[in-house]
Amino acid sequence: MLRIFLIITVLSTLSIFSQPKECLNSSEIKLSLQKLNVLGTVLYIAAHPDDENTQFLTYFNYGKKLRTGYLSLTRGDGGQNLIGDEQGDLLGVIRTEELLQARNIDGAEQFFTRAVDFGYSKTPEETLSKWGRNEILSDVVWVIRKFRPDVIVTRFPTTGLGTHGHHTASAILAVEAFNLSNDQNSFPEQLKYVEPWQPKSIYWNAWAPALTSMGISTDTIIKINFGEYNRLFGKSYTEISADSRTMHKSQGFGDSGRRENYYNFFLNIDGEVGRDELFNGIDLSWNRVAGSEKVSELLSKAEQEFDIENPGKIIPVLIKAYNEMMKLEDVYWVNVKGKELLRIISSCMGIWIEAITQENLLSPGSVTNVKAGIVNRSDVPLTLKSITIDYQQTDSSLNSSLLNGSMIYIDRKISIPENHSYTQPYWLAEESHSDIYKVSDQQLIGQANTDFPVYASFKVEYEGSKIEFKTPVFFKDVDPVKGELYKRIEIVPEVVVNFEKDLYLMKNGEVKEITVFAKSNKENINGKIRLVSDDNWEVTPEFYDISFVNKGEEKEFKFLINSNGNSITSNIKAQIEIANKILSNGIITLDYPHIQTQTMLPEASAKILKLDLQKLPFSKVAYILGSGDKIPELLKDLGFSVDVFTDQPLTTE
Repeated sequence: MLRIFLIITVLSTLSIFSQPKECLNSSEIKLSLQKLNVLGTVLYIAAHPDDENTQFLTYFNYGKKLRTGYLSLTRGDGGQNLIGDEQGDLLGVIRTEELLQARNIDGAEQFFTRAVDFGYSKTPEETLSKWGRNEILSDVVWVIRKFRPDVIVTRFPTTGLGTHGHHTASAILAVEAFNLSNDQNSFPEQLKYVEPWQPKSIYWNAWAPALTSMGISTDTIIKINFGEYNRLFGKSYTEISADSRTMHKSQGFGDSGRRENYYNFFLNIDGEVGRDELFNGIDLSWNRVAGSEKVSELLSKAEQEFDIENPGKIIPVLIKAYNEMMKLEDVYWVNVKGKELLRIISSCMGIWIEAITQENLLSPGSVTNVKAGIVNRSDVPLTLKSITIDYQQTDSSLNSSLLNGSMIYIDRKISIPENHSYTQPYWLAEESHSDIYKVSDQQLIGQANTDFPVYASFKVEYEGSKIEFKTPVFFKDVDPVKGELYKRIEIVPEVVVNFEKDLYLMKNGEVKEITVFAKSNKENINGKIRLVSDDNWEVTPEFYDISFVNKGEEKEFKFLINSNGNSITSNIKAQIEIANKILSNGIITLDYPHIQTQTMLPEASAKILKLDLQKLPFSKVAYILGSGDKIPELLKDLGFSVDVFTDQPLTTE
């Protein structure tokens, strides 16, 4: 009997979900079946998180059923923050997650370049000079070659009407990349991993006033109604997109859904010009893949025979379609459509899998227990062959029938390797960046977030066909108010240390007390903790001996630093010496209800600035607090008495 091997990654490398992925409901399965027979790709390009037109993304993903993506050149590090005091890199992490949650709603995929949002820029020349034109152009070409869009759309024009240097630069780079992505002599180092690719067209998603100022009538270019109503969802694309845009909460971008016709306009910039739509003349069927006739026939049959009350009835047809698909030579479309098809197969069988730990912070060498379970909620006959967890200590071979509604669990201990790298946003792993993030691994460039560190694999068998379901291992908790909560597990240093403050202001001649907090992420840790100044400022004591018995213990250490006879400014770092290791990471956790909890491991350091203040000219300050403002604490550091006012008690009077 023919045996095929299927791999269903329930949560992919670029997962945007903070919990095991739910099954598609019947309406979503129906739409996904329709999408299987549409082979087309569109990429939207702009400068920042929140620049994207979520109406466009929603319409082309759910309406036109195309593979749809958004490339944001930056992660929004230079924006405002209305929900907390994080700025810079930390704000970029928040806005990255907000984009991913937006994509969770509109269904598009998310990409980035290495460019840092350094704030407002007056000109694209200034922007490209800071970023490094060639480096970011390389990133845009790389994403195009990986994603292979038939059509590219920019949010902004190249003329400067976008009013922001980043905006205009995003359009300029998009057009340049459009003309270079098929050139084998452009960024040839990428061709180890991808092939050259030429999109058919590039358009500007124009707004009517700008077109009028250019003397272009909206009647002469392509217009698309994003207000169309989707009966499977019971919503218009503009309603769905409003929910997506509302995820940009740090920017205060809550949106209301339009419920009537709403037209957008598209002006061709380069490439082939469509008559009345963006994809005129582009084959969006399986005809673009050689030898795919049988696949197309089987997928059409599955859609026609789909029973909304009994999705499992089409499993035999779907398995045959997958088998035929795996014979095709077009690696790109086999990969894309294979993943879509396997998601449908798992949903039609009502498969739920999870792998859970009781702790979300692990260290190299940690041993922890993982409980992994699977349930089949259909009448499709399945046999569970094995459950395998990365780094498990014992085998999990099984041969159990997966009966409808019966959950099968195993408990296994896993041991994190001693040489396992720490997990954090990959673009922050190499520190000391300026206007471009340091990412040495070409294959990470463009990726939205960091992969999960540990996965569990569930192998089942259906009529001779082996199927593999895969999910990350999560930490799970139940909150009495919020209910079931899942978090990523993270691999972190055995001990982390945080300074009480990021910046210390000192008056000349002052001796300042510096407090640091060390926390153990592993049992039975012994070592030393010290502060090191890059300008050899006098720090006492030289070190403290430290000892932690239990994981999660936190201890406070106080050092004195003397400003006499030293430079005006200095960086001071905390170091922990254990065994043969020097650890120097702090830990920051970003925990907001609308995004997945994020863990950062920055260098444990603080800055010291010495001011020559002989006598304070006044002692009391009334301060009006701004977004993400930490100035009051610095004024208090210098001895001022500060009364802080927010906008609530202030009046126009």
